[in-house]
Amino acid sequence: MTDLTVLREQLLTDLNRHAEPAYRELVHRRYRMDVSNFLGVQTPIIHEIANRYYKTIKPLPIEERLAACHILLETKIYELKIAAFRWGYLCRNDFAVSHLSALVGWLEHYVDDWIDCDDLCIHVLGEFFLRHPELAQVTYTWTASTNRWVRRGAAVALVLPARKGHQLDTAFEIADRLLGDSDDLVQKAYGWLLKEASKLHPHEVFHFVTERRNVMPRTAYRYALEKLPDDLRRAAMQK
Repeated sequence: MTDLTVLREQLLTDLNRHAEPAYRELVHRRYRMDVSNFLGVQTPIIHEIANRYYKTIKPLPIEERLAACHILLETKIYELKIAAFRWGYLCRNDFAVSHLSALVGWLEHYVDDWIDCDDLCIHVLGEFFLRHPELAQVTYTWTASTNRWVRRGAAVALVLPARKGHQLDTAFEIADRLLGDSDDLVQKAYGWLLKEASKLHPHEVFHFVTERRNVMPRTAYRYALEKLPDDLRRAAMQK
């Protein structure tokens, strides 16, 4: 039987061996990130270590693997959170409808920066909504949250489906609900979502954004236009 607490301490010890104070300071300066719970381990190394330790829990039922993720998340140490999200991603083929509440709980209680927000929402929640597209509209309720990361997550969790050509109407509804959000990071998130949707649905996104040009924040508008064909992008900028 796997002792998950012992496993967490072993993982933490391994991570500490790769901590770089200079990298920790760089992240603080460049991203204005709170590094009080950040060891200073670069993401590829976190993933490499997490992958290795996942082999220990891989034979466990999905509920026990998600419980192992939760044990890492409870520490609120950044690297352990990213390791937990990596484990969540590695569980993706076993996601069932019943697991959504646990994944949403991670977003609500353990995300405190745009970097871990995007890591969780793209690689874990995005994969969940690819497998259970009928549940994607749950993100509508997230747009009204007082938690900025939940509101950002409403858009970012649909980036992966949108990139594959899915959930266009859902993406438009999310953008409409976030249209008046004053948070710059939320504006960038739904602009990003529209940008991803535009790769396979350029005309639909063009009409959506140009119809809202007078009310859509400039940040979101410019993000949404980035991947449109040149003729549509020029037309959108001239309207």
